[in-house]
Amino acid sequence: MARAEQQRIANDWARAWSSSESSGPDDVLALFADECVFEDVTFGVVARGKDELRVFVRRAFAAVPDFRYEVQSSFASSQWAVIEWVMSGTHRGDFPGIPATGKHFSAVRGSTVLELGAGKIRRESDYWDAATFMKQVGLLPSPSQ
Repeated sequence: MARAEQQRIANDWARAWSSSESSGPDDVLALFADECVFEDVTFGVVARGKDELRVFVRRAFAAVPDFRYEVQSSFASSQWAVIEWVMSGTHRGDFPGIPATGKHFSAVRGSTVLELGAGKIRRESDYWDAATFMKQVGLLPSPSQ
């Protein structure tokens, strides 16, 4: 796979997860191979295959219908892509173990590691700053409180 193809996948990933630029779950799912593995390390969630991923993605978009991802940097090689990003949105629905607050969050940093093959994502592992998110939506005290 050419480096330009990996870079395209990284950019498509950010667009698909940014609900204002996509049709939501369908755009995300279109990026993945049928036999994919998706891991949200922060929540300890692992989805194997598109059916499990579909459930996770729908819940994520229900929890934050106005997701916005901005790519800060990215790198792609023959089989891998890494994306450093910031996300924002409004916490309107429950996350695993985190009840909805209705509050906006912004500039929550994270990174995504993608294993690629045949123009699709075979594996995704997400790592993001839950403490900043939880402070911004009022679930943890911020240093100024």
